[in-house]
Amino acid sequence: MILNQPEAIMSPASVVLVLLIVAAAITLPEGEAQLTCLEVVGGYFMSCLYFLNSGGLLPAECCSGLRSLAEVAQATIDRRSACNCLKMLVQGAAEEVLRRAGLLPQTCQISDLPFVISPNTDCSMVI
Repeated sequence: MILNQPEAIMSPASVVLVLLIVAAAITLPEGEAQLTCLEVVGGYFMSCLYFLNSGGLLPAECCSGLRSLAEVAQATIDRRSACNCLKMLVQGAAEEVLRRAGLLPQTCQISDLPFVISPNTDCSMVI
């Protein structure tokens, strides 16, 4: 990628990498979560990113990643951590992306994800 050319833009992979670095650098204010943003976004949620941005068929890996996230995030602090990571990820996203993100738990038939993936979610209320 050549950055000094005006028509050059960041590839989707570069955008994801930047988001992962920013998310990993942010420290949550409460306690010590075992679950990091790098694990949430770069691991469990990674397979969902293309779908969120482009639509189309929902990859089975996205749903299995969300199921795994719901299983791993048993402690309140880890649920809040996952919520904050995904909230930051969708901050400023287009309405269609937000709609797809909000429907992921329902679409994947995951009933034990205790928050909506949205920039408006109050993660401090997640238990």
